[in-house]
Amino acid sequence: MQKDIKIIQHILKQSNEFNLAIKLENAYFEYLDIDSNYGKAIVYVHPSYFLELDRLDSVECNKLIKIINALPHNFYEISSIGFRINTDIATQEITDTTYIFVDEAGDMDFSNKGSKHYLFNFLVKKRPFQLHEYISNYRYELLEKNLDPLLNSRINIEYFHANNDNKYIKSELFDIISTFDEDSIKVYSYILEKEKVHPDKRELKEDFYINNLIFSIEKLLKKLDIHSNFIIITDNLPVSNNRKRQEKALKTGIAKYIKENKLNLRYDIFHHCSASSSNLQIIDYIGWAINKKYEYSDDSYYQKIKKYILDEDVVTKNRGKKYYEK
Repeated sequence: MQKDIKIIQHILKQSNEFNLAIKLENAYFEYLDIDSNYGKAIVYVHPSYFLELDRLDSVECNKLIKIINALPHNFYEISSIGFRINTDIATQEITDTTYIFVDEAGDMDFSNKGSKHYLFNFLVKKRPFQLHEYISNYRYELLEKNLDPLLNSRINIEYFHANNDNKYIKSELFDIISTFDEDSIKVYSYILEKEKVHPDKRELKEDFYINNLIFSIEKLLKKLDIHSNFIIITDNLPVSNNRKRQEKALKTGIAKYIKENKLNLRYDIFHHCSASSSNLQIIDYIGWAINKKYEYSDDSYYQKIKKYILDEDVVTKNRGKKYYEK
């Protein structure tokens, strides 16, 4: 029956039902007699997903029943489906640790030649992380296309990066990302209209970056009303001095939030290579879609991820004066 589950997951994936497919990972099922002609499929699932699957609506249940009926079985028809807990699976230790993944968009050119906006984007999640297996499998599928004798060009993709990936890869990855459970992730975007930034505030670009990063992390923590331990992960900046400045800015904003709220919690900050972190790749894609909306008035990709947005905080929107025209 494990083989049948893999077939069901594959069909769901082909229908962009990634979120449902991942909930069937390591599941198995058996059939119960209703009468001589009809049976019921009992699916034994991971404890973490039992309640979600047990609440599936009739449309999703009927979709699974239709697929199961296409598999070999000894009944005229499988007419219903039920879910039970697979007690053979070792469950993860329950954790309330919050993970915050950080990405940036825009440039530091404060002239009409630079970007219109500068953004700090934050992805907020808790374990268990969803859909990472499908993101990884999709990358390997792209590598395996190199073996197709009908293809003249090779695809060598180490990790996903929205600015570099072609439109076909972007479309597929956004389809995967758009199937996350809405309650499992939150996105906060801190947005600056660069032409409205006072010259004194941007004279030293390093101070501009640090001050806004401090402000943005503090605002995020307030919006989350966070009272549990958390971990921040940023892209591994190539210059060690940049990492130190970034970390100092984050710690300054965090310390202010902890002091003002009289909290006793622990946190840590890590700098990881994007290629090693599906979550950094996910926030890169989401941040790219948000930036596309503001920079180019193109919300075609944004529409796929807007349901995850906690806030798009355009902090300069009430400033009337522009110091140059983009």
